[in-house]
Amino acid sequence: MKIDVAVLPSSVNGVDLSNTVCIVLDIFRATTSIVTSLANGCAAMIPVLSTEDASTMASQMGAVLFAGERQSIKIDGYHFGNSPFEFSEDKVKDQKIVMTTTNGTIAIKATDGAYRTLIGSFLNAKAVSRQAKKDGKDILIVCAGTDGLFSLEDALCAGLLVQLLTEDGEIFLTDSAYGALLMYNEAKDNLVETGVKSRNGKRLYDLNRMDDVEYCFQTDILDIVPEYVEGKIVLNN
Repeated sequence: MKIDVAVLPSSVNGVDLSNTVCIVLDIFRATTSIVTSLANGCAAMIPVLSTEDASTMASQMGAVLFAGERQSIKIDGYHFGNSPFEFSEDKVKDQKIVMTTTNGTIAIKATDGAYRTLIGSFLNAKAVSRQAKKDGKDILIVCAGTDGLFSLEDALCAGLLVQLLTEDGEIFLTDSAYGALLMYNEAKDNLVETGVKSRNGKRLYDLNRMDDVEYCFQTDILDIVPEYVEGKIVLNN
């Protein structure tokens, strides 16, 4: 089994993923919010690339809620931004939510054609790693990055997943996977302090969302695995 890390979604453009299990990460904050929303009873999250695509999807699906942000700010008129604290049970239970974000939904859509695409975060790290190994396929961790650039928080979570994925069995790590593991091991005792120094961490701090930063680095508090299937993200059963 090979474990690889793509530090940006553009790295997988044109790559045959039909025999690969993908785990998508956008720690600040799309995949963290998706995991939280599904844990709170959301029926499905539908990732799209643009507000225009969101409107089109809503016209086809009927009653939906909208979630989205641009540069960490909620889109005007939407029900949710992408802070995980917005997706509380009383707001999301049994709802279908169409989501478009600056980076996260791009990363999810980049894995179209994969054998399986799972949604990961620190919150469900053990659960998503356990599920990813079940098929015995090569595993590709896809980091969302930010505006086409490397994001530290995504790489740190990728490193945690690499550690969990290599706890047993014969595993081959690519250089990027090994590099992510080294970064995580260096920072694992000070994740919040490290993460808030990243570009996205600083942005959230400046927006008075330090609560989001702290929440996004909580590890293994949820034992669920959202899966992207036929254009929708639902709980893996």
